[in-house]
Amino acid sequence: MSFSSTSATIGLTLTLVINAVSAADQPDSWLSFRNGGSSAVAGNLPVNFSPTNGIQWQHETEGYGQSAPLIVNGNVVISSVIGDMKQTCALTAYDLTSGEMVWQCKTTASQLGPSNYMNARAAPTPVADDSGVYCFYESGMLLAADHKGTKLWERDLAKEMGEFKSNHGLGSSLAQSDKLLFMNLEHKGPSCLLAINKSDGKARWKTDRPQGSSWTTPVVMHEHSQVIVSSAGHLAGYSIDTGEEAWKVEGLEGNTVPSPSIMKDRVFVGARIPEFGAARDAAPSNRCVQVGPDSVETLWKAKNAVCDYASPVVAGDHAYFLNKVGVLTCVNADTGQEMYRERLRTECWATPIVAENGIHFFGKDGSVKTIATGSEFKVVSTSRLWPADQAPAPESYTETTGDQSHGHGASGHGASGHGATAEAGSGAHKAAEGKSTSGGRRGGMIAAMMRGDSNLDGILAADEISPDFRPMLARVDTNGDGSLDKEELEAMARSFAERRKNSRQSARDPIVYGVAAVPGTMVIRTGTRLYCISGTAGSDAEVSQ
Repeated sequence: MSFSSTSATIGLTLTLVINAVSAADQPDSWLSFRNGGSSAVAGNLPVNFSPTNGIQWQHETEGYGQSAPLIVNGNVVISSVIGDMKQTCALTAYDLTSGEMVWQCKTTASQLGPSNYMNARAAPTPVADDSGVYCFYESGMLLAADHKGTKLWERDLAKEMGEFKSNHGLGSSLAQSDKLLFMNLEHKGPSCLLAINKSDGKARWKTDRPQGSSWTTPVVMHEHSQVIVSSAGHLAGYSIDTGEEAWKVEGLEGNTVPSPSIMKDRVFVGARIPEFGAARDAAPSNRCVQVGPDSVETLWKAKNAVCDYASPVVAGDHAYFLNKVGVLTCVNADTGQEMYRERLRTECWATPIVAENGIHFFGKDGSVKTIATGSEFKVVSTSRLWPADQAPAPESYTETTGDQSHGHGASGHGASGHGATAEAGSGAHKAAEGKSTSGGRRGGMIAAMMRGDSNLDGILAADEISPDFRPMLARVDTNGDGSLDKEELEAMARSFAERRKNSRQSARDPIVYGVAAVPGTMVIRTGTRLYCISGTAGSDAEVSQ
């Protein structure tokens, strides 16, 4: 059985064209994380490639990066951090055709942290426009460079606003309008949604946000001139011009990592299983809402669909949600009716890309699976970046070892919480939640929580629990008294450590963090390597189950 790009529906083609143009106004460019929120390209992408056939070029990159690449002006642009303590923040451009370095712009990080799997490493994805490239680093550095690599301006937001307090570093990527950059700066200190002038780096407006841990990226809805944030248990829309909140949807859970997807005036919200929760807790938060100038309506809530790192995508009449273990759920985009739930059999930290010849899923392990769009599950092709038993180790990057305690500024890690996302931020997206505490840190986790015990009675009341853990209270409060005693805290810490006992190895490179695409070409990034797949991998491919 074969699948051809000519079988794509007219509705899918129109959807891709509309969103590619509205997101970037340049169909041959990929200018931001998930191409502005649609993660779609108006054309075919390569299929049926292998480590020895179809990869146009690949090479090691300097330093480490969990952000997604951009494609602009015929170049691939990535951000990275260099040095054992992430001393240098870099933007680097490579020729899309040859892979040769075209330019590089560097600046010095003002706050240091060990370059290892416990910390974000250039997790936020940059954005680009006709004037240049703009990038934020988890250390607090905000950098702008033109398309020749000349620095236009820079700001040290951590110095200006105070230390960013996060367990594993910030991972939320930039979003953009014509004149502004938008940053979701949610952490354990004073948090905000910040709008920055592209022209000079100065703040246009700042709107307070809840404290907590979040790696979701804002999206811009041009339809109503709003910037939309899904995080902290709610979805909210803000005026691009003033930052004033226009509307809010509350009662969500698990929406701290996957970012919302935009289709004209609709928002498709992704949410993962919350800590100590189950799929039934997260599914209703995976939903579709319709946005007006100052109002919002929930059109449907999912019954089974759950996201994880990868954000939802929409192709024609259907929306797709991929969970942590690779179960893909397809629903009707208008009604939320479930079409199928099937095992994709790959774990993805990067959001898939919708193209005219199918939806392309990028496995963390270097596998790339393409499925047909529509209401039936059909695998179009399975390709690989590297042999399954020969994963390429970093050639020059060495992970920092030794003391990893507190005191490393914005990039220091704590004893609890999720990991930073390079997709899901970066993008991630992505340092990942896989980069979390080991079983040996149970005591540290409890000690960190007990710092909130203001009356020193050895019991944590609801108002003594940090914002990160407060939503979990009902699921770990086994005696139902509205507080956490010593036994409940120890049981929570044991459960937390058990789920993360293999996190150290699962968070080692090579890991596919982020992707970018233009018609006929896609660029895939691991922490230390870039792959460019282009050209002939055909639009017709045999379906293999």
